[in-house]
Amino acid sequence: MQREVDLGNRRDTRLLAKELARAARPGMALFLTGDLGAGKTTLTRYICEELSIKPREVTSPTFAVIHEYQGGRLPVAHVDLYRLGEGADIYELGLDEYLERGFFVIIEWAEFMAEMPGCPFIRVGLRLSPEGKRQAKIETSGDVSVDLKQLSLSEETRR
Repeated sequence: MQREVDLGNRRDTRLLAKELARAARPGMALFLTGDLGAGKTTLTRYICEELSIKPREVTSPTFAVIHEYQGGRLPVAHVDLYRLGEGADIYELGLDEYLERGFFVIIEWAEFMAEMPGCPFIRVGLRLSPEGKRQAKIETSGDVSVDLKQLSLSEETRR
């Protein structure tokens, strides 16, 4: 299922993060796509906060590629593929091992992946409209469900 929501302010982004964190489970991936400045790291920080990970620990892993966060409801592997560019090999990075070990894997710049892992996932495409409004397009796989009732749906389409 695909849905699109408007994120008019930080409260909306926090509500989305809350629902994404609620849907998170071990061995699942969250694929984040969008232009520079679209809010991928901010959304990740809010999700981690909802998972009881201290938000100040959450920083962009652009140069390290992967940061691990422990101590919350779920261990999180936070990945940034920007520096690796098109064709990034998730298996070379060991992301399959993180999934097997029960991590919730958040991948920024997921559009650069050469291949998607075969795991339950949520894909969130973030974009800024020409008017400066932030929007999120959310897609889920299989039995994954994200409750978006608290957010205003601008459009809803079913697969």
